[in-house]
Formats: sequence, structure tokens, C-alpha cells
Amino acid sequence: MSVAARPRFTILICVKDRVAHLRACLASLRSVAAEAACELMIVCDGGPPSLHDDVADLLQIGHWSTRWLHVPAGGPAKARNAALAQASGELILFLNDDIRCEPGLLRAHDAAQRKQPGHAVMGNTRWAPEACTSEFMHWVAHHDSFYYLIADASNAGWEYFHTMNLSIDRRWFDEGHRFDEKFPDPAFEDTELGYRLCTKHGLKLAMAYDAVLYHVHEYTPDQYVEKSRERGRSARRFCDLYPEMRERIISEYESLVNREDSFRGKVSRVINRRDTLDEWELRIAKAFMEGYEDPNTP
Repeated sequence: MSVAARPRFTILICVKDRVAHLRACLASLRSVAAEAACELMIVCDGGPPSLHDDVADLLQIGHWSTRWLHVPAGGPAKARNAALAQASGELILFLNDDIRCEPGLLRAHDAAQRKQPGHAVMGNTRWAPEACTSEFMHWVAHHDSFYYLIADASNAGWEYFHTMNLSIDRRWFDEGHRFDEKFPDPAFEDTELGYRLCTKHGLKLAMAYDAVLYHVHEYTPDQYVEKSRERGRSARRFCDLYPEMRERIISEYESLVNREDSFRGKVSRVINRRDTLDEWELRIAKAFMEGYEDPNTP
């Protein structure tokens, strides 16, 4: 395909089996359909073949071309690599299936990319209000919002390389860079790629605060604890590759777990809001460390 014929974006969404999430995501893309020429590429990571039919009525968006790839189950890193080999856009925009796009998303990514060509742009991902109906989810949303820590929005750093709302110049993939397929779970596979590209190959990651989408996913405490255990297993793989990052990645979780006895000695067991929040934080930290120390982690 000639450069002139390339769409501005390949929007790449890795899916599994969440029909309702994917339908809502595709419906929201219609609000940005006129903002840029796009190729929509959906790669199904071993999900049911029926998933395509379940969302077929939403796959035609504006004048975009749409491609659906079904690959054997192997995790999002492997699935995205398979899709990247066929992507045609000038820029790759990674989205999750459990998101809702806001108007202006593509214009904001495009403008930020033109200001800093050849690099990557992280958009502004917010927790959807409708997903934050419990005290626990309000706590999660607060603890997942770290954009205020960014000192330089033009060079945010690898920590913010997350494939939920991220555009990146396709040249990085043309040069042979790919997701590490030793990460089979949806955790740290994007962090590892970001760390590698930013620290070893000169990628810069800018923030586009006006590229807004909402994360529409509600967790129970038990579900979030299991997610943390999965993240711990993936963190172990990351730290095995980059031992110099071990303290930075796990020190907060390790410290919380090591303080468990003294914490329990000082804090009243009477259940109130403060104690509940502390207990959630401790459970999540313990699950992360259990995953990290799991002897079955390859």
C-alpha cells in the first residue's frame, strides 16, 4: 500500500468474548467517525467465532474500512502482534473493548502527533461514572488516576504507555519492534514495550489531555484482587527481564504486606470507611505479591 493510500489511523482493538462491552465500544466510535480516515482492526484472541456475528451490525462505521482477525488464544501481546503485521494506518491507535470514546478523541490524537511526529501519545482515560457506583469503585478510580504526577506532558515517560488510549507512529513496528509474547496475560505486556522503546530506543510519550475516553468496567473487590494477582505474575516476568526495575515495581506492595502485623495492631477492627479502604489496599497488595512470588510463573 502506498503512503498516500494509508488511512491516518489503524484503530486496533484486541477482544476475547465480552459482547456487551464490545458493542458499546463500537457504538461510541460512531461519535468520532468523521474526525479522521481510519482502518478499524479487531483481533479476537481465541474467543468464540460467534462474536463477530454478535457485533456485525456495528462494524461499519462511517467510511472506515473494517477488518476482523480471529487468532488462536495466546494473550493480547500475541494477538496484537498478529494484527500489527497487517495494519495499514500511519498511526496505530490502541483501544480496549471496555471503553467509551468521547467526541474529539481522534482530532486530539492527530493534533498531538503532528506536534511531536514519530513518537507516541497517551490520551486521557477516565473511569466512567456509571462504573463507579460502589464505594470500592470510587476508591479504585481515585487510586488509578496518576496524571497529576506528570511533570512534563511532552515527555511523560514509559510508565504511561498503556494500550487503552495510546497512539504511536507505525514506524516503530516497521522497524521490527513488537509486544513480548512471553506475557500471556493482559498485564505488563504494554508496560514492557513502553519501557523498552522509551529507555532503549528513544521513544517519547506525550500526553493529550483532550483525547478523552471512559473506562466502562466495574469490578467487585474479589475480581480486582484476582486482577492484582495476575498483575503480580506479569510483574515477575517484567522484573526478570529488567532486574534494575524490581524495587520500583514492587516496593509499595511489598512494604504494605510487610507492615501487615503492625497495621493490624494499630488500627481498630471496628468497620468504618477508613478501615475498609485500608483493608482493600492490603488485600490487593497481598494478591499482587502472591502472584509475583508464584513458583509456577514461567
